[in-house]
Amino acid sequence: MVGQFRQRLRVAAAVIASGAVVAGAVVVPSMVASASGKAPTLSQIASERAKAAKLGGELVKDQQAVQAAAERYDESVIALGKARAALATTDRSLSALAVRLKSESTDLRNAAVEAYVTDGSAANQVADLLDANVNDLGSISAYASSVTDQLDSRVQALLRTRAAVVRLKVVQTLDERAAAHAVKEAAAARSTAQHETAQITAILHEVRGQLARMIVEHERWVAAVAAARARRIRAAKLAAERAQEQAAAAAAALAQDGAGSGGSPPVGGPPVAPVGSTTEGLAAVRAAESYLGVPYVWGGASRSGVDCSGLTMLAWAAAGIQLEHGATAQYQESQAVSTSQLQPGDLLFYHFSNDGPWPITHVAMYVGSGPYGSDTIIQAAETGTNVAFYPIYWTGFVGAGRP
Repeated sequence: MVGQFRQRLRVAAAVIASGAVVAGAVVVPSMVASASGKAPTLSQIASERAKAAKLGGELVKDQQAVQAAAERYDESVIALGKARAALATTDRSLSALAVRLKSESTDLRNAAVEAYVTDGSAANQVADLLDANVNDLGSISAYASSVTDQLDSRVQALLRTRAAVVRLKVVQTLDERAAAHAVKEAAAARSTAQHETAQITAILHEVRGQLARMIVEHERWVAAVAAARARRIRAAKLAAERAQEQAAAAAAALAQDGAGSGGSPPVGGPPVAPVGSTTEGLAAVRAAESYLGVPYVWGGASRSGVDCSGLTMLAWAAAGIQLEHGATAQYQESQAVSTSQLQPGDLLFYHFSNDGPWPITHVAMYVGSGPYGSDTIIQAAETGTNVAFYPIYWTGFVGAGRP
């Protein structure tokens, strides 16, 4: 049992010291994440929750083991008390036998002498003792012998009883020593269990504290991303309004020129922006295309291998926009756009059957112009493939978003 406790402690210590790998990303303690300026991801938080849950389960097992060890200790103490009580009873019996043996011997000797001396004819026997014949002397000797035999019989019976009690004491002494040893071992096991449980509790407390810090940091990061996105939206809205004002001014100028020259004003509204007009989106597409041919690696985010969200994260990072490494997180970080208004760099989000509980399980990037014309996308599809262009597809499609 002590070995099991120590094994659990080593596992728990390794968990909190090294972290775990989830979705290809190594979980880093929150202090390191803060120092690097990168907030914990949802996958890291989920991993930390899993660690806390695992340690909590181990703690429950250890607490049950502590209770069992305490019960064994209590049972051993009770058994030792019984053994010592039995031994004390035997010691008292031996003491009583010794007193009885001494008393019986004295009483029997006194009774024998008194019976001989104070018998009804004792005075005459004593008076005639000097004149006693041989037969009389034989009677006196026989009486004395009878008293001696009776005394010896009773004394021998007491001696046999004492010998039996002495043998019982030997057995009880061995039992008492065994019970005392069992109490010592049970006390050591209980102490070890309590110590190990205290250490597991301390580690669990640290993991839960770290989880709380990670959640706070993540929420702050999400809020910062939302604020940055709101600023970009406001800036884009202002730019659109200025463009509309400029277009209106230009249209008014053209109308005035046409009226002055006798011509007619142009037909239609402001010109439609061509595909690929978003500077950040085009930069993200160019960055994604630089990974063409890189193999798919689950959890990857480097030139040696990327997964779907790793590719889009790196691509948008090159355009100056930081995204989390996770399709669901990127979906939450993006502004929803209609498929009829897709621009280069926009992200397409999917959820396929049997993909588990996460609402988004795959992400691709809209290219807008490529091998498949305006229906071209780029993605890290799955294990065994490389980053490549694909025609846009709608199976499992959930929605589109713009970081």
